[in-house]
Amino acid sequence: GWTRVRHVPAGNRWHPAKDDLQGTAVYGTPSKFMSAPAWSIPFKTTKFNEFLFATGDCQKWLVAKKWSVMGWYANQPRFVEKSSANHHRYKARWYRRHRNKEDPWVSIVDHGPARGKGGILYGENNAGGVHASTILPMHMGANVYIRQKVVKVPDMRKIDGGGWRLVRHV
Repeated sequence: GWTRVRHVPAGNRWHPAKDDLQGTAVYGTPSKFMSAPAWSIPFKTTKFNEFLFATGDCQKWLVAKKWSVMGWYANQPRFVEKSSANHHRYKARWYRRHRNKEDPWVSIVDHGPARGKGGILYGENNAGGVHASTILPMHMGANVYIRQKVVKVPDMRKIDGGGWRLVRHV
């Protein structure tokens, strides 16, 4: 299942973290309450392949593969596996730039339109403005979750009478 690793309460500022979502920022005291002050636990060494970014009330959320979130990019399309806006895989333009401590910016739709419309689901460095004020106060803050999703592979050896041997997997 999902493990909550980062939380920011309702307010007008994003996460205090400045680790580019690498899981090295540690602050606050983990709590199950959405009203708790901001906190983050280490997850850099935790094995996971998916992120879930969600508002505290879970009305707005998105799931993205770790590889889609990480890397360096500026206003580039990144894959969203599914979200509260679209239950099918699609792309949204995000930011994760070197030396921009407020990055990454993760949003349900492209960053530009998301800014003033409550579509941003993650930001760092206590960033404020419309990035935060249009979503955090009315949705009980926001959270980051991680999980290791295991994909079940069907038994290919039974196709067309069997006898197959797996020789390459990517």
